[in-house]
Amino acid sequence: MSLSIIRLFKRVPNEYAKAFSQHRIQLIRSRIYLLAWATAAYFLELIILDWVAYRREQSFDDGIGGYLIYTQLLLLLCLLTAVYTLTHWPRGTLQLSAKARFAYYANITLTCTYLFIRSLLVYKARQSIVFYFVSLIAAQIIFLTDWRPRLTISLVGLLSMLLLIYITPLANTDEKTIRLFECTGVTVMLFIASTYFYNTEVQMFLNLNVIQQQNKQLGTYAQLLEQEKHQREEELEQRSRELTSYTLQEVKYSRFLEEIRQQIQKENLSDIRRIPGQITTYLHGEDKWTYFKDVFENVHPHFLSESSRNFLRSVPMICG
Repeated sequence: MSLSIIRLFKRVPNEYAKAFSQHRIQLIRSRIYLLAWATAAYFLELIILDWVAYRREQSFDDGIGGYLIYTQLLLLLCLLTAVYTLTHWPRGTLQLSAKARFAYYANITLTCTYLFIRSLLVYKARQSIVFYFVSLIAAQIIFLTDWRPRLTISLVGLLSMLLLIYITPLANTDEKTIRLFECTGVTVMLFIASTYFYNTEVQMFLNLNVIQQQNKQLGTYAQLLEQEKHQREEELEQRSRELTSYTLQEVKYSRFLEEIRQQIQKENLSDIRRIPGQITTYLHGEDKWTYFKDVFENVHPHFLSESSRNFLRSVPMICG
């Protein structure tokens, strides 16, 4: 049974659990901020109504010994703890001091307690379940990103209200049955709606984090490509400098040896005439060509192989 209930809620992978926990706390903070303003407005309304009744010398009688008046003190505590928590919890940070964290949990506890007790008292005094619905909506909004307290509050609130409706005598039995079904139906529908928004919130969070992670990976990959590009450019520049230096050196040596060979050929001495042949062998030696080939292929690795393949393909066409 528990597993089937858990499957109703979208799960957060373990690698995102910590980030989602922080995201959830931040959302709760923003909702406490909004509800604090709503609480202040509601408390001010109650004060104005009580003051107007006092000025008109009207006695307040809720039919249950004035307990609804006492719940306003609990509402004031909710407002004070909310203000204290928000003032000691700056926007953009998730870290709370010990006192602020205590005030945070106290505010959550007092808010739920107030909504729960006043819902029961309002029904006891006026047989109205409207405040219960409002309280249930407020609780679902506060704990939208955490299904466990939402489920607990829904079950406790529903069972309490059903018991109170059942034991409260009404003149019309059908009216009691209707209220039982209304209370059950609205509670279930609100929980289903909040679960839908919870799953949507989780999915949006996961999509955002996946996109951020992919952007981070793409950024890292782009940096690696840029580093490799710079490295290849430096290697190519180094090879080009080596090739240029070797070519200039060979041109210089070739000119020098060519001048000596021409000068020796002008002489008629037979012993000296063997020197031009040796110089010619040096100028066209295999070792020099091999060294040049190695340096050239380091700069243009596929040039000679492509030229050879093109030559072999073109020979049959020319001969044909």
